[in-house]
Amino acid sequence: MVGVGVRPADGARLIVQLHGWGDFEVIAALLAAARAQLGRRTLYAFTGPATATGIPGLPVEHRPTTARALIRAGFTQASAQRYFLRDLTTPPTPPDYPLASITPVIDPPGWLLKLTDTDGRHMATAILRAPTPETADMAVLWQLTVRHAYRRHGIATHLLGQCLHQAAQHGAQYLTADSPDGDVSATRLLTGAGFLPLDTLTVYQRRP
Repeated sequence: MVGVGVRPADGARLIVQLHGWGDFEVIAALLAAARAQLGRRTLYAFTGPATATGIPGLPVEHRPTTARALIRAGFTQASAQRYFLRDLTTPPTPPDYPLASITPVIDPPGWLLKLTDTDGRHMATAILRAPTPETADMAVLWQLTVRHAYRRHGIATHLLGQCLHQAAQHGAQYLTADSPDGDVSATRLLTGAGFLPLDTLTVYQRRP
């Protein structure tokens, strides 16, 4: 099965889904049929959500045959995100001082966590998406940023610990996160906090 479409903003042709059940020849034939249908335009493959949290891309480590077929057909990597999961079924340790201020966010539902210095200066911010009926018992670490002056002082690790506690306190059994593939600092931060790397979600493109 192959699902195709057209992006209204720029007319780019999209291969949203592609399933050949691990058979290289079937996948190659589906790609050829999609290319014939979409014409000689820039093509993007696997632009549809790969996760319940909306991250697009092909999970290349779980579907290596499809990745190989795309490369053979002339596709190259357009973007890649490393996808992580943290089990929260064992409650995380309650956070230490300094505590982040927590503000509810309505759309999508979740929380904004902000850390400030003793003089009131902003140090770091995180955005958590709460579990929803679509994501069941899974929360999402949507963003975590630390101001440049406060980096390399453990602030990110401290705020991430508070995110884990906040998600668990509100019923999340798991917390997901993603980072650009190859971002060593983000990978070190997440794995140091108990996140497991699940796969690399890759969007592909093919020029005319």
